[in-house]
Amino acid sequence: MSPALVVYESVFGDAKKIALAIAEGLATRLPVDVVSAREAPSQVPSDVRMLVVGGPNHAFSMPKPATRQGAIEDHGAEIPDTTFGLHEWLDRAQVPAGMSAAVFDIRMDHPKLVTTMDRASKTEEKLLRGLGATIAAAAEHFVVTGTKGPLADGEEDRARRWGQALAQIVAAGTRR
Repeated sequence: MSPALVVYESVFGDAKKIALAIAEGLATRLPVDVVSAREAPSQVPSDVRMLVVGGPNHAFSMPKPATRQGAIEDHGAEIPDTTFGLHEWLDRAQVPAGMSAAVFDIRMDHPKLVTTMDRASKTEEKLLRGLGATIAAAAEHFVVTGTKGPLADGEEDRARRWGQALAQIVAAGTRR
């Protein structure tokens, strides 16, 4: 493992693109690994100084088995195992107490009423706090133009900049 770990869940590929872009930003100051929730270690090593987790909004929260199945049936998503994703990983993961963490989610920017109810990042933060992590930065929300994507223009660049900002937090040893 390395001083930064990015764990993601992606249904149509956009969250993976964002996770990789965040990792590029983090890599400007520290080594980083990027893994899907399915491949993530159940025990996060104690040398990890920043844990970043994120994925899409599904039915106003994080994907769960039923919403993953719905993505397959309604939108042709290719999900090999609908029973396990980021939420399930966070339910099982062990994180050293006080580990710095940050979260992101992927969402559409319309309709406005619906996007204000999207809560994947809130749930991610709640689960991380329950594991004993310390949220080191405000959640970041990345935009797709439709249910199946693609990412809105400039979102990968914005994710790289956010990754750089997270790396600065780690380098400074401070929280926001």
